[in-house]
Amino acid sequence: MSRRFEFRVCQVQNARVTFVNGNWQGNRPPAADRVDDSLQTCSMEWDYLEGAGDDGWDFVGVAQGVGGDANTRILYLRRERD
Repeated sequence: MSRRFEFRVCQVQNARVTFVNGNWQGNRPPAADRVDDSLQTCSMEWDYLEGAGDDGWDFVGVAQGVGGDANTRILYLRRERD
């Protein structure tokens, strides 16, 4: 039987996980006029990854410098489906 996986694509900006599979991760809606305040409502990257690991997600890759911004990256996570 072949293994099946589900995936998460996580956008990280300034060490904060801002979007996962296109969904905003902050505690409040993002505000274009208050970007820094919006980012502060998102989990720190290492806290997010620790929680994801506890839920069975494995880190499988990263893309650095997304959109030409050295502080933005994409993390790729996967876990096996039951």
